[in-house]
Amino acid sequence: MAGCYLACTEDDNTKRLIKKLYQQGEEAEKIQLPCFLPYKSDKKMALQHAFDDEQLSDAIPVLVSDCRSRLTDPHRIDIFKRHRQWSGLMSKNKNSPVNHTMTQKPRVKQSTAKSLVGLKSISLREINPTKDHVYNQYILFVTIIDEALTWKPSIHLIIQDENHDCEHMVVYGFNEQQGEHLINNVFTIGTRMHIINPYLRIGSYDLKPFIRVDDFSSIVFQNESERMVNMCRCCGQPNALHVCSRCKRARYCSKECQTIDWKSYDHKLICQK
Repeated sequence: MAGCYLACTEDDNTKRLIKKLYQQGEEAEKIQLPCFLPYKSDKKMALQHAFDDEQLSDAIPVLVSDCRSRLTDPHRIDIFKRHRQWSGLMSKNKNSPVNHTMTQKPRVKQSTAKSLVGLKSISLREINPTKDHVYNQYILFVTIIDEALTWKPSIHLIIQDENHDCEHMVVYGFNEQQGEHLINNVFTIGTRMHIINPYLRIGSYDLKPFIRVDDFSSIVFQNESERMVNMCRCCGQPNALHVCSRCKRARYCSKECQTIDWKSYDHKLICQK
């Protein structure tokens, strides 16, 4: 009966009363004899799903708003602008016989874990951006949100975690002959992956933090079915319908995102016909 009222009513007071009675019923179950508990009650499950749906619908606007607010975060803007500047510079020097950068030996050694058992999840905001440190026994889940760049001896990415925080990531330890294949077919926009024992490295020259991977086997790629398809180049949302009319590569979910990407993230540096 409560399920019928919840489905039909739009009155918030009635919904709160139904939820209160439901919670009181759950409390009563705790002191009920096991033989009387409704383990297989379809009505109870229907009510629980209805409450979950309401909570989800309340949370979605907050999550969307939080995601949008991060688009103008100074750290995010700086990451995108530097990545696009490097990309633009590489395009100008693409006919150069040698494309490489100077790199310093890392202060600490990063390698994959011997076992995946006991690994704990970590987010970018839980990583100290001011200290060189390998987070052993932790695993970082990220998505690639911009085009990969490669020059010997590394691959450069922009990654975003589940909180929509982003950071540069630099990958070493791969066969340099496979560099072009990796950026064109493996480290593509929307690819999702786990980083085992992530290493926060402070750049030797610019003193900027980034995630460094020395042991290629510490990257665990998600299945292709998990990839974020047609990701918006600005906010990272999947299934973006609009394509940049000039370069035909960048996709956007809205005019607002395209404007931010052009003006704030310097898409103009890499937008070529």
